[in-house]
Amino acid sequence: MPPRPQKPCGAQGCKALTRNQRFCDAHADLAKAWAGHQGKGRGGRPWRRLRDKVLKRDHYLCQCSECKRLGRLRGADEVDHIVPVAMGGTDDDGNLQAINHDCHKAKTQRDAQARRQAIAAKPH
Repeated sequence: MPPRPQKPCGAQGCKALTRNQRFCDAHADLAKAWAGHQGKGRGGRPWRRLRDKVLKRDHYLCQCSECKRLGRLRGADEVDHIVPVAMGGTDDDGNLQAINHDCHKAKTQRDAQARRQAIAAKPH
C-alpha cells in the first residue's frame, strides 16, 4: 500500500507538510490545546445549565466590551468565552459572559484574527 499523501499543516501560513497529523511538529501544541476539549463540547446538560446560569446572572443583556463602552442595551441570547478556549480560556463562570448573537459573531472574528496573527508571529 502506498504511503498517505502529505497535507499542509493546519496552522495559518505554515507551509510544512505532514502525513498523519493535522499540524506539523512545530505546531503540535495547537492540536493538544484543542484535543483536551474534544468530546466535552459545548453541548449536553452541563453546558445548558451553565449557559442558563450565565444568562440569568447577566440579566439576559449583552456584556460585550463594545456594548459596555457605548452604554448600549441589547438582549443576549448566547454565552461567550471572554478568553477563547483555543487561547487558554476555560468554562469558569468568570470567563463566560452573556452576549448578543451579532456581537458574538464580530467578537469571534476578532479573536480568530488575533489567533492567526499570534501563530504567524511565532517563530517556526
